[in-house]
Amino acid sequence: MMPDRYRNLSAVLNSLYQVLASLGHLMKEEQQQLMAATPNSRRLMSLSEDKQALLVTLTFVEQRRSESEHALALAPPYSEHPSLAAVWQRIEPLAQQLAEQNQHTALMLNQQLAWTEQVLNVLQPLQAQHFYGPDGHPVINR
Repeated sequence: MMPDRYRNLSAVLNSLYQVLASLGHLMKEEQQQLMAATPNSRRLMSLSEDKQALLVTLTFVEQRRSESEHALALAPPYSEHPSLAAVWQRIEPLAQQLAEQNQHTALMLNQQLAWTEQVLNVLQPLQAQHFYGPDGHPVINR
């Protein structure tokens, strides 16, 4: 049984794991959207907003973890406290996996940006052409 003074840190660690797990699911869907032949831009925007909200929550939970650790004079991997160490052993690899997944997502976003820039470069000369005049009638180029 865990002493009461460690319960808060245990709850914070469990919250941290849940936030990271949620972030992982969201990032997986984000990658699926980026790999799609035609990504759903609205869904990507929604995922981005959800991701930002989770990152704000993650920052808050990390601050609470830091405060709890400081008050208890503890630090990961919590070797002297098996129940805390067990939760940390789930958190650490998940955090590492998410960092790697985030790097992969960044590469995918950069590729999407490069493709978009290529398309815009192809379309840019067409933008300079005037097909219709101010009156809405076709302009005949001679």
